[in-house]
Amino acid sequence: MDSSIEETTTESKQSKTVGVLEKAILVIEALEDTKDGIGLTEVARRTGVNKTSCYRILHTLMGDNMVEYGERQGTYRLGVRMLELGGAVQRRINLRQLALPVITDLTQKIEETSFLCLLNKDRAVCIERIEGEHVQVLAMRVGDSWPLYQGAAPRAILANLKDKEIESILSKKSIEPITSKTPTDPKMYWNMVEDIRETGYSISREDVTLGVAALGAPVFDHSGNVVAAVSVSSTVHRISKEREKDIAEHVIGAAKEVSRLMGWTVNNK
Repeated sequence: MDSSIEETTTESKQSKTVGVLEKAILVIEALEDTKDGIGLTEVARRTGVNKTSCYRILHTLMGDNMVEYGERQGTYRLGVRMLELGGAVQRRINLRQLALPVITDLTQKIEETSFLCLLNKDRAVCIERIEGEHVQVLAMRVGDSWPLYQGAAPRAILANLKDKEIESILSKKSIEPITSKTPTDPKMYWNMVEDIRETGYSISREDVTLGVAALGAPVFDHSGNVVAAVSVSSTVHRISKEREKDIAEHVIGAAKEVSRLMGWTVNNK
């Protein structure tokens, strides 16, 4: 096939995909202000999309529980999946707002860069970063997503999951080394899990970035479930083994304070 024809075909497919997504968004928006549900004709009227396309979109969204049938026959409303997604966003926003003063204070106390990472399925997403006084650590930026076995904050989360969840994460695929000091044997990670559970904090020392060390501690919600982690990072010289326990106390304290603000108490864990 001529390359120009291939490009045109690809562009046409992409344009159609975007068009369908735009229509799906219109359909969702049409349903967002209705409690009991509205009919197909009303959805089409509100969106300007023809009834056949609206029907297909509605039933596709129903397959993912984003849309469900309304109270009256032949009507549609937003489904429980939309509630779950909205709740996830709300929790993320609330967590960041609650934690920001705490990790800012942590940075001021120890003068190192602090991070807040959120559990998202089987990964940890950095949602806040406060720069330290001494070193600009580039290893983790806001928006970065890391596997739960990689780095201090992700490991603090990993260690506080249920054993079956940890087993599933560690067995999904082989662990590729990032530096010469990256552990690749799952047994080593299980040893880390035991250490983290015993000490209350995780440590990453040059296994993500050579010359960089980090400490992390878990954050729990009101139900006692791990939802995030607080961590600090700097050079291995500034987070030396001699200084490790002192910094760890500050990190654990900050994580506990964020957990407290989330409604967690010792009795919930």
